[in-house]
Amino acid sequence: MPTPEYHARKSPSSAHRWIHCPASIKLSEGIPTTTSPYAEAGRLAHSIAELKARKRFMVLNKRTFNAQLKKLQEDEHYAAEMDGYTDLYVETLEQHAMAFHSAPFIALETSVPVGIFTQELKEDGTPATGTADCIQIAEGVLWITDYKNGAGVPVDADYNPQMMTYALGALAMYALVYGDSIQTIRLTIVQPALHSVSDWEISRAELEEWGREVLTPAAVQADREDPGEPFPGDWCRFCPLKNQCRERANKVLAVEAFGKKLPPLLSDAEVGQALQRAEGLVAWYKDLQDYALQSCLEGKQITGFKAVEGRSSRAWDDLDAAFADIQQHGVAEAILWERKPVTVAALEKALGKKTFIEAAGGHVTVSPGKPTLVSESDKRPGFNAAAQAFNPIN
Repeated sequence: MPTPEYHARKSPSSAHRWIHCPASIKLSEGIPTTTSPYAEAGRLAHSIAELKARKRFMVLNKRTFNAQLKKLQEDEHYAAEMDGYTDLYVETLEQHAMAFHSAPFIALETSVPVGIFTQELKEDGTPATGTADCIQIAEGVLWITDYKNGAGVPVDADYNPQMMTYALGALAMYALVYGDSIQTIRLTIVQPALHSVSDWEISRAELEEWGREVLTPAAVQADREDPGEPFPGDWCRFCPLKNQCRERANKVLAVEAFGKKLPPLLSDAEVGQALQRAEGLVAWYKDLQDYALQSCLEGKQITGFKAVEGRSSRAWDDLDAAFADIQQHGVAEAILWERKPVTVAALEKALGKKTFIEAAGGHVTVSPGKPTLVSESDKRPGFNAAAQAFNPIN
């Protein structure tokens, strides 16, 4: 995926955050952007996905494709599972194209003018842009598909602000060609690492109403001299202010006062309330630790804490030479090595999903997962112990 020339302050990818917390835009000004191995792996996977999609839908000869793919696979962030992941993405695009009676118009990695709705301009005065992975248009339908490489956070297409902002930008971009003929918007998020393809549909009228009533007002609020107080929530996860935000700290540290005159034991309703109040405590504490450690390493003073050298680790300087010397002292070679089977997940990651299924798929059994507690908003069905007891394992 090509690196965008301009990264919008109110970007579609962070819309979930700044729509709920407009103050985060102004407060985060001047904070340098950071990256991570996960982000770099995501960018690489996007590039592979784009290359495969261009080979499928555009003019790209086999020799050029193989050369470009080989170059991408030599990247330090490449992992074999990316091949299977990106294959699923292209297969999904093919299914979308075949859903139309005639071949749709297709655009890949396209910059769309989201700044029309987020009230943001580039330095040249043109609207800020966001990059949509794939746009398909035919028969009055605008279909946008997005690839997510990560496995840490499940992402749904339902009322997804990033995808809805892309759709608004695409409608504006192609208005001269299609006018008002597009009346249906379909949004899809492909997240292969979680075996997820999330689809959602909304009418053009509803999407444009959301833009007028939700997106643009939040953008205007974010640009005000006083955008209001920060408003913490699950959107804090990727906020650059999450380590220092006072409002987030206040929310996490707040303790529900149940009163002394009430029964000594919490009711089930009160347990639920307490869980909701403390939901972000662990994540917030870890973010605070990361910030404090980095500050100490930079020479700053964090009251009551300091950075120290962690537990040392030992390793062989030359494994072959070390083992040779050890065997000369009468130690048997069998003692020096451990033999254990590779796990299903590790082998699938090493081989790639497609090769793994072909070679070993018939030898894998799936056991039901251990029950876990989640919020009611989670889309998975509730655990039914009675039904599970009579459910055979395949």
